[in-house]
Amino acid sequence: DAGMMKITDAGKYPFVELGSSADLKSGTWCVALGHPLGYQPGRPPVVRVGRVLRIREAVIQTDCTLVGGDSGGPLFDLEGRVIGIHSRIAGPTDVNLHVPVDIFRENWDRLLRGDSWQEEFYGRDSTPVKSAFRSVVAEAARCTVRIKCDGQDAALGTIVGPDGWILTKASELKGNVVCRLADGRELPASIVGINKQHDLAMLKVPATGLPVIPWSTGKPGVGQWLAAAGTAEDPLALGVLSVPQRRIPPISGVLGVNLKPGEQGPAQIEKVLPNSPAEKAGLKDGDIITHVDGQPIKNGPELVAAIRQRRVGDLVRLNVKRGESVLAIAVKLGVIETPGTQKREMQNRMGVGISGRYDDFPAVLQHDAVVRPADCGGPVVDLSGKVVGVNIARGGRTETYCIPTDVLLGLMYELMSGRLAPPVDPQKVAAERKAAEEKAAREKAEAERKAAEQKAAMDKLAQEKAEAEKKAAEAEKKADEAAKKADEEKAAREKAEAEKKSLEQQLAQERAAREALQAQSSAQQQQLAEHKAAREKAEADMNALQQAAAAERAARQKLEADIKSLQERLQAVEQKLAEEKSARQKAEAEGKAAQQKAATADTLSQEKEKLLQEKERLAQEKDKLAQEKQKLTEEKHKLTGENQKLAQEKSDAERLAAEQKAAREKAEAEKQALQQQLAQEKAAREKAEAEKKAIEEKSRQQ
Repeated sequence: DAGMMKITDAGKYPFVELGSSADLKSGTWCVALGHPLGYQPGRPPVVRVGRVLRIREAVIQTDCTLVGGDSGGPLFDLEGRVIGIHSRIAGPTDVNLHVPVDIFRENWDRLLRGDSWQEEFYGRDSTPVKSAFRSVVAEAARCTVRIKCDGQDAALGTIVGPDGWILTKASELKGNVVCRLADGRELPASIVGINKQHDLAMLKVPATGLPVIPWSTGKPGVGQWLAAAGTAEDPLALGVLSVPQRRIPPISGVLGVNLKPGEQGPAQIEKVLPNSPAEKAGLKDGDIITHVDGQPIKNGPELVAAIRQRRVGDLVRLNVKRGESVLAIAVKLGVIETPGTQKREMQNRMGVGISGRYDDFPAVLQHDAVVRPADCGGPVVDLSGKVVGVNIARGGRTETYCIPTDVLLGLMYELMSGRLAPPVDPQKVAAERKAAEEKAAREKAEAERKAAEQKAAMDKLAQEKAEAEKKAAEAEKKADEAAKKADEEKAAREKAEAEKKSLEQQLAQERAAREALQAQSSAQQQQLAEHKAAREKAEADMNALQQAAAAERAARQKLEADIKSLQERLQAVEQKLAEEKSARQKAEAEGKAAQQKAATADTLSQEKEKLLQEKERLAQEKDKLAQEKQKLTEEKHKLTGENQKLAQEKSDAERLAAEQKAAREKAEAEKQALQQQLAQEKAAREKAEAEKKAIEEKSRQQ
């Protein structure tokens, strides 16, 4: 009974030291803390003191008084160390049991892991033990049936004849009785005979070839092994014969009244006992009981004798004189409860309970196999597999009763004879006859109603048949139309699929063409970029040439200006030479003047020669400049042509890109239109198929 919990909130918590339970000795003082009868606000844990009385491996017993609410609390030694945890108590105040702390210490890791376990005990009725007796009960189990009353388990039954004879407990039978055989068949059962003294009933089911039960011919001895057979392969329970064959005396029911003394006077109630059956039924002090179940009662002893013949739970009908009135009062007999009887009854019913009828048997074998009340009626076998009796009652916590084989064999044939059939109550028969007549009338009216309904149904069916045939023809026509429509839709679908495939191929071709155009466009864009770079370079070269031409033009203009200046100077020199020549000719006469003039003429002649050379050089430079100008003009024309070509290529590329874009947009539009058309055709096809299925389903139903 050891468990462990853990606080999951973070924090520092007070804790106690664990002691050792192995070192405890009887007489050791100890202290218990807890909350007796539960936690009460304002009351701290309650301290109690005591001594260790007994120490075992799995339990410590102390006289520290505990009660409900203390369970799980600590048991300390006088050093304040935990030596145990409160577990349970018994009746006396010195039986207070605690789990030794060493149990926790030894299993600490398993408890921390969250394991849950307990020691496994192979008790007398555990499967490993009962399975050893399978062969012992095998034959008897085939002769055991489950008896159900109104669909509920009521008892077991023992097959005692191959033609459907089954023996069981009589007092458990009520309502509709059905027997479930070992092969799974459920058969209705009729009650052929009842022996109230032994609480036995003989049932008959419509079956033949049932197994034959193996009866024992001897008597078992006290201490001999017994096994209660059920419908499974293992026995229901195991035990031994507890006492020799004996009689179980009856437990008489009581009214719960004190009678006025005297044997000659009437049976008059002096006092009705509290909480008694008489008080619950409404009997009062002073009532005189004159009849019990219709039998006259003259005095008190006759009343006592009449009641003693009846059992606990029996309903007795009393005629009671109260003053001038005569009353009819029904009383359900019971027992007088005292603290002693209540304790005895509680203890006796612990476990599987007791049977409704468990007393007043002339002869039984008492054994200690634990058999449920609903499992009485089945066979009991010895170790040889022979049936020594049939369980008839669960008598208490320690005992089950079975009727011995020798007694059963003496009763069975009387039960089979039909002479012990349940008595027929005239009122019940009349009520059953009346109920049968009412049932027959109801069934007749119901049959007439059903006949009328059947006729109406037939008429309706004929009408529905005609309508169905008409609808079937219409449905067939619609089915043909639907089939035709389906064929058309199939052709349209195939056509659409072909168009789709063609369009997909076209789209693939256009996609390939678009990719090729994109590649060509990329190449053209790259070429345009190269042309642009070349044009920019040509423009830069042209600008440089224009600047050079401008510089050359300026130089040429300067040269022409210089040439013009030289020409003017040459003309001036020539004019001067002419004038000097004229003057020289005029002054030839003069010698000195002539010599000077000659020297001047030589000088002028040299200067003229120089000017002519300069003029010739300038003319050459002019020719050179003219050639360069022509070359620049040709390059300018060439660049202009290239610019026009680049402009044309740019225009063509832009036009081609626009056409490709338009083609892509058109292809996308056609693709979307085709997808929309395919979706519409798919919806139409699904609708046609649904209509076709509906028509076919309707045709099938009709």
